[in-house]
Amino acid sequence: MDFKSLREIVASSDLVATHTDFVLSLAKPCVRITLSDRVTPGRSRFGGHPCVPGDFQWPTCDIGTYRFLGQIDFGEIINRPRTLPDSGLLSLFYAFSEDEDQFWHDDYIRGFYWSDLESFSDFKSPTEDVPAPQAIKLIGEMDIPRHWELLKNSPFDYKTWNRFTRLLETNDNYLLGYPSFTSLAYDPTPEGDWISLLTVHSLPQFDWCWHDGDKLMVFIEQKELRQQSFNQLKSDAG
Repeated sequence: MDFKSLREIVASSDLVATHTDFVLSLAKPCVRITLSDRVTPGRSRFGGHPCVPGDFQWPTCDIGTYRFLGQIDFGEIINRPRTLPDSGLLSLFYAFSEDEDQFWHDDYIRGFYWSDLESFSDFKSPTEDVPAPQAIKLIGEMDIPRHWELLKNSPFDYKTWNRFTRLLETNDNYLLGYPSFTSLAYDPTPEGDWISLLTVHSLPQFDWCWHDGDKLMVFIEQKELRQQSFNQLKSDAG
């Protein structure tokens, strides 16, 4: 939702209207990700094969080969937050093992960012059962914490905040904003300068099953984001 819509919802809610300034102060930019049927080569998408430079080497890890999650063309974002690059391509990969012994760790997600997209082409994945690609639309909006555990110095108790956030439009897949989860009871954001980069739900069409069908949350340090460096990411799921 945009900031104007958020303000109207807050002001009209008997649950939080007396603390409107506090609620609005929580708002952070995010980018809603919605699935689309049309796939354009080299553009933003989930699944399929990545579009990469000719010298690209597929990432590997101790437990097996990484799988391609998707790619974000920052130039496609409508109402792009200023914290994100205005152009370039980010490709994301996740660790996968047939024995299902992967775990959420510092290297579970690998990111590759290129600002110059000349001489790029699709790179055939070395993994089996590659899901069909599906285009994604990227629209900038605002986000507030959906979970009471993410609030600090809050005037609201758990039940009040939970009732209020259920009035808001659900957004399961997005960039930036706050992490969103299903089964966790704590703030998964790493300590320090880390912020949420990507949150995606388990989507069966891409064979994603994060923590028994929950959500994958990817984090980046703010200084790394300012430098447009995406090769040091952390993650959690739940």
